[in-house]
Amino acid sequence: MNEDVFKYPDTNSSRAEIEYLNRKFKNQKIAIIGLGGTGSYILDLISKTPVKEIHIYDGDVFELHTAFRAPGAIAASKLDRNDGLKKVDYYHEVYSQMHNGIIPHAKYITEENLTELRGFNCVFMSVDKNKARSMVAKGLLSLGVPFIDAGLGVNRHDDSLIATIRVTTITKQKNNHLRLQIGEDETEENDYAPNIQIADLNCMNAVLAVIKWKKMIGFYHDLKHEQNTLYLLSTNKLINDDHTT
Repeated sequence: MNEDVFKYPDTNSSRAEIEYLNRKFKNQKIAIIGLGGTGSYILDLISKTPVKEIHIYDGDVFELHTAFRAPGAIAASKLDRNDGLKKVDYYHEVYSQMHNGIIPHAKYITEENLTELRGFNCVFMSVDKNKARSMVAKGLLSLGVPFIDAGLGVNRHDDSLIATIRVTTITKQKNNHLRLQIGEDETEENDYAPNIQIADLNCMNAVLAVIKWKKMIGFYHDLKHEQNTLYLLSTNKLINDDHTT
């Protein structure tokens, strides 16, 4: 069942005797918009599932600071390239060693090309601009494509850091919380601006987003059906709201 998407057999599922659950992923087409700290970890996690295709969208170059908030370790020689290594090209090279269905798109999603996202089973958004996030979110809603938006805000507090992690899910069945959770304007106090990025927090943001997706498709059991999750670092509190039931 979808074994051909992998370069080698998934013995992890067979050893645990959960291969039958992999049918949940059959023929799934996933898109990831933004391959910064959080988006790259989303790719890392989804590449371990037998989805049919994973489309990655980002027009950015893989820069030096990117290496310190990305999964794995990039060779210094790749960072020294004069032509500028695109993030999608780097991640395509890495994850295509395991998964056959990685499809890179070295561009940003705009109003002109947004219809390319039609037909995806789920889209993950991890972008650092509210206006772009809002534009894509509204477009996906109009296309009837479910999506999960991952947001991370880290700020200085005296001599330590405070942080909030957000995962917001929008579907055709539940979307009246879109305007409340995903803003449109850029402000200096925007909690989800990319002023500070930390790999462990990016990873946690991605983990929460991917777990939510796996609940949506029935791989994980789901009692609450929350559509918005906040993790508050200082109090170690996880808040779930905007339930569908």
